[in-house]
This record gives sequence, structure tokens and C-alpha cells, in this order.
Amino acid sequence: MPADRYAVGIDLGGSKLRGGLLSESGQLAGRLEMQTEAWKGPAGVLANLKRVLSQLLDSTDRSRVTGIGIAAAGMIHPKTHAVVYAPNLEWRDVPLRDEIESAFGLPTYVENDVRAAAWGEYRFGAGRGVQSLIAVFVGTGVGSGAVMDGLLLRGFTNAAGEIGHTQVVMDGLPCPCGQRGCVEAYASGSGFVRRLQSALATGTVTSLGEDTGREPARLTAALVARAAETGDPFARELWQDAERYLGMALANYVTLLNPELLVLGGGVMTTVPALAESLARQVRDRTTVVSREVRVVRAGLGDSAGIFGAADRVWAQG
Repeated sequence: MPADRYAVGIDLGGSKLRGGLLSESGQLAGRLEMQTEAWKGPAGVLANLKRVLSQLLDSTDRSRVTGIGIAAAGMIHPKTHAVVYAPNLEWRDVPLRDEIESAFGLPTYVENDVRAAAWGEYRFGAGRGVQSLIAVFVGTGVGSGAVMDGLLLRGFTNAAGEIGHTQVVMDGLPCPCGQRGCVEAYASGSGFVRRLQSALATGTVTSLGEDTGREPARLTAALVARAAETGDPFARELWQDAERYLGMALANYVTLLNPELLVLGGGVMTTVPALAESLARQVRDRTTVVSREVRVVRAGLGDSAGIFGAADRVWAQG
């Protein structure tokens, strides 16, 4: 039996840089993780990335490595695979594919991190065996990817799936994307933090001030959910908004694409499982009769989804 070939998968996020070797049989080996150190700028992050890649490639026979796939947070150019804009990395127009291909001499493919994670769930996680799914990840932000009839949806400018920046409140809260009323402003870790900052600055009384030591950056979804359950009015408003607007957006998404599976993942879903249960109920209540056959499940690959998805895109595209 011939030996397995491998692809390197990298998940390049704003805080963590994760990598691994994925065999064609779907086994993940040689997993590494380090801090991205985004504060060092593109040159420093690229040096860290190359260090991880070198260690992974040195751990196996390079002749068996087909290529490198990178899941990068941000907007990816559909042809050059450059990172056009990545706010979490503070990158603009960084030629990521060219840098890595030049350094390692291997075909390199760059995919948006959330779409790569959706592909990972489709191929190796909760979506194995289905032909269509939507995967939505709620954490610091809200992102998603969709696979329809076995194809990853990218859109004309490689920006399909930006559910976090669909608008659910007319003239609502400002979002860092420049619009107002986006889902992410109401149903994400960063949205919770911004709303607590504003509340404390205007003298709103809430137990979340004490829970965070009056440092809003320490706020978590679990703290919001717990305070809401104990009757804190401000926390209850935050949590009800998150459930309502995220449920609305997901139901619309399911209505438009009619997937077989809706996969829910991300840090907020992990720390507050009741949110996933509430969203599943809302999707079925709000979508069309024929779309209610959608199955709603939790993501299966955890923080390795981006590695799996990025590596497998090497074979999907190469």
C-alpha cells in the first residue's frame, strides 16, 4: 500500500497560530501552536509562521507533502491569495501566498479562516456525509461558511458568508465595519465588550461592572448569560438581543440556502450551550416549512477545524 501524502494546514488567527499535517486519509499529525504576536507586524508574524511550517515539514518526508493551506483571518484576494485586509492582524495587502511559496517551494493556498473551518467541518467534522451545510461560528466576532452541493461558496469577490455584517437593526448600534445594526454588534464577544464599555461610561448600574473589575475587556459570554439569569437588567438586555438577532440572521440564512445541516461553533457556543439550543428552536420557528428539515448540530472539530479545512483545500484546489 502506498504511503499517505500530506498537506500542511495552518490556522493564522489574531492571537493564535496553529498548524498540523493532514494525511489524505484524514489523520491529523504533528500539531503545533504558538502565539501569533500580531503586534510584531507582518514581518514578525511571517517569521513565526515560517518557523511553524519548518518544524512541521522537518517532522516528515517532504517528498510526501503536496502543499500548504493557510486559513487566515481577513479578506483574501481570490486570485493572488494575498491578505487584502485583516483587522485582527492589522494587515493590508500582504502577499501571503507569494511569501510562503517563495520560502518553501510548495504550492500554497490561502482561504478565509471561517470558510476554511466550515470546509473542515464539512469534510471531517459534524458535516461528514452531507452535501450541503452552513457553519456559523460565534466568538469574538460572528463568521460563517457555506458548502452547497459539495462546493465551498466564495462569491464574486471571495466574500461570501459574512453573516456577522448582515444588518438586523435599522440605524442600530455602530459596527467597526463602518455600518450600523450588524449582527456582530449584538451577538459577539466584541459586541458585548463595546456595549459594556458604553454602559459603564454613562453610569449604567450592572453587576457586570463588578464581575469584570470594571474592565470591560474581561467580559465573557458566560458572564453575560449568568448575570442575565440572575436578573441583571442590562445583562438580560444584552443576552436577549444576542439571541433575537442571531436567531433572526440564522433563520434568514437557512431560508435563503436551504441546507441539510446548520453547524454551530465558536467560543460563545462552547461556553454557553443553551444558546445553541435556543437558536435551533428559533431557526425552525422562523424559517419556511420545507426548510425546517434542517438539522442543527454543534461543531465537531473544535479549534482544529481551520487546520483541517486549510490543509484539505490543497487537494480540493491543487
